Amino acid sequence: MTFDEILASVDGKGNATLPEGWGQGRALFGGLVGAVLFDHLEKTVAAGRQLRSFSLSFVAPAAPGPVSLHSEVLREGKSVMQAMVTARQGDQVVSAMLVSLGAARESSVAVEAPVAPAMPAPESCMTLPYIPGLTPDFIQQFDMRYAQGMPPFSGSQVPDFAGYMGFVTPPQTMSTAALIALVDTWPPSVLPMLKGPAPASSLTWTLELLDDPATRPADTLWQYQVKTDQCSEGYGQSQACIWDGEGKAVALSRQTYTVFA
Repeated sequence: MTFDEILASVDGKGNATLPEGWGQGRALFGGLVGAVLFDHLEKTVAAGRQLRSFSLSFVAPAAPGPVSLHSEVLREGKSVMQAMVTARQGDQVVSAMLVSLGAARESSVAVEAPVAPAMPAPESCMTLPYIPGLTPDFIQQFDMRYAQGMPPFSGSQVPDFAGYMGFVTPPQTMSTAALIALVDTWPPSVLPMLKGPAPASSLTWTLELLDDPATRPADTLWQYQVKTDQCSEGYGQSQACIWDGEGKAVALSRQTYTVFA
């Protein structure tokens, strides 16, 4: 199933069947889970509202198969709405997203967003290949190109990397949900330091929007750069910035992840 087909498969009551082919180990790709959650919330309780930030907890591995989504408004003011959406499989909550949406307001305060790094052109960058049995299944859905740093399990002396990301089959129109899926394609920032494959997964993820991604073309190759804050005792924290094809900052991402190595 394509990304658009997956989102369209969720019915008005929040019921859907998550597909095969988007896996990440024994779980579904977290970016797809986040995109499905936000898309349902946007369509059911937050139409026309602009996302400012969300915090997503991966409570349990989501698996291909039936899923039930539930969105609710926690508080709605003149400018800001706080809402929550959860996904259940059976009796288990597998993910929960707390969302803040807010209308633009006039302000005398203006601070420039991070400037895009100087990176080689996409056509000269290393494309991350899909290798059955080695790379996650979801990789075949995306165009990922390393511009700086090393790929996972390459035994690098340092973490961190930068590159470009896009869909192999772009959605009909760009959306916030589509950007959510793209941002989570990248692995935890310390995996380049490992010398061989080892499990790792996101524990929590926060994304903050600086601009509306829906105003960009669906086939945009977005720029991504991640920096590691620290990693010890099997847990790490990193922060990343995302720019559009013209180098304008659109989102900030922060993750806490687990590394089983």
